[in-house]
Amino acid sequence: MLLKKIDNKIIVRRGMVGNDKDGTPLLINGRGEAYRVNDTAISLWHLCNGITFDDLLLEVLRISSGDEDDVKHSLEEMVWQFHEISVVEMKDGISAAHRSEMRT
Repeated sequence: MLLKKIDNKIIVRRGMVGNDKDGTPLLINGRGEAYRVNDTAISLWHLCNGITFDDLLLEVLRISSGDEDDVKHSLEEMVWQFHEISVVEMKDGISAAHRSEMRT
């Protein structure tokens, strides 16, 4: 169960990527707190460059073989975890598809 709906949020990465002494990837927030993550998390974090959640989901679905509902749920959880450790910021926004509809 999600705390908030994030479908139309714009996700902007914060912090930086580093490596632990043993080479494990780290996500480091603006306070210097480092979190050990896997390569998939780093790749996902790199996609959070001002993209809406809807567009991020479309990008992940494009390269995923998973069920859409399962992928969406997992992606929502990951984005919320990123937000909780302050390596992404979520801003109000609308999806590219919705922007396109508004222009017509």
